[in-house]
Amino acid sequence: MAIRQARFRCTGVPNDTMVREQIAALHGVTAWVMEPQSAGIIVNWEDTQVTPLRVELVFNAIGYQKI
Repeated sequence: MAIRQARFRCTGVPNDTMVREQIAALHGVTAWVMEPQSAGIIVNWEDTQVTPLRVELVFNAIGYQKI
């Protein structure tokens, strides 16, 4: 078990409600922080619960790209 982290930046207009809904659906997310000044998100997750690819695909689908 290890905690992984990734940073994402919004490529359009940030939608806080959508982000919260998607994070709630990702089992294994242990923490997340929104950075309003940069339209970014930092996400931590437990790697036995969700894969890095799954996390990235979920955020890509709502307009966030990994940085």
